[in-house]
Amino acid sequence: MAELIIFTDSNFGGLHTHVFANTVGSGVSDLKRLALGGVGVNITGTWNDKVSSFVIVSGRWQFFKNANFGPAPLPAGGLGPGLFPDVSSLGIEHDSVSSVKCIGL
Repeated sequence: MAELIIFTDSNFGGLHTHVFANTVGSGVSDLKRLALGGVGVNITGTWNDKVSSFVIVSGRWQFFKNANFGPAPLPAGGLGPGLFPDVSSLGIEHDSVSSVKCIGL
């Protein structure tokens, strides 16, 4: 199973959530489907256009500016396990990710 942890702020700060994928090609096609707050928490909004840093625990992941995995992945070949404290160092604008896809377990 692949695991990705996304954060609202650089350097793994702010709110975070885990994304899991158990098959290649799965992920979250629209981060608007993920609420920022958990059950019983008074935080509104979604994860769409909120990602500024992330940790890839396992698997290989692609990041997209639009929902439904479009137009082209950022970065092109995807990324494997590691700590990524600032998306801008990868050519991804802060607060611009709208979908994520696992491309390798």
